[in-house]
Amino acid sequence: MIYYISDVHFGHRRMLASDGLDRRPFASLDEMHQVLKDRWNARVTNGDDVYVLGDMAWGESEEAIAWIATLRGRKHLVVGNHDDLGDLRLRQLYTEIVPYKEIVDRVAAETRHVVLSHYPIMFWNRQHMERWGGGMQKAWAIHLYGHVHASREESFYQMFLERLNKRHGIRCIARNVGCMMPWMDYTPRTLAEIAPQVTSNVV
Repeated sequence: MIYYISDVHFGHRRMLASDGLDRRPFASLDEMHQVLKDRWNARVTNGDDVYVLGDMAWGESEEAIAWIATLRGRKHLVVGNHDDLGDLRLRQLYTEIVPYKEIVDRVAAETRHVVLSHYPIMFWNRQHMERWGGGMQKAWAIHLYGHVHASREESFYQMFLERLNKRHGIRCIARNVGCMMPWMDYTPRTLAEIAPQVTSNVV
């Protein structure tokens, strides 16, 4: 099974602040860390792959290394702007560390191409679901990203995609996998959970 998540921000106290970016519903960092760990390990096995789309931890620390080591699965890190990877022990916890990744996932009996980046991309490889002359593409890709959290930037980006889809007839799908998003709920999710519409060719 393949799972996705982003912007865990281990150790980042501002994620909990009432005037902070996320206003996460935890009384303390320890509670946040425990909930994230419990939800991760309740569904991920060591035979699964988890693509972390950046910002796993707020800087480098002994505590972050120890905590990440307790998370199940083969962890693939698509590097974010807050990932400090200077410590070899931290780098060794990941199956791979890349700035960008394109993979193939399976949803039911369907193959889906997935473009992975920490940052939302306006135009990505295999973006268009339809051919210019009409009809569906044989292979199109959904874009998964993080970085913008549940912020104004996320709203602006989704407004841009909506205009592409509806006003310009360029059908495409991109979804934010930040752990704080309602459909993520601080839990690694499958592609079908993140974007149920990928089970069909309908946006």
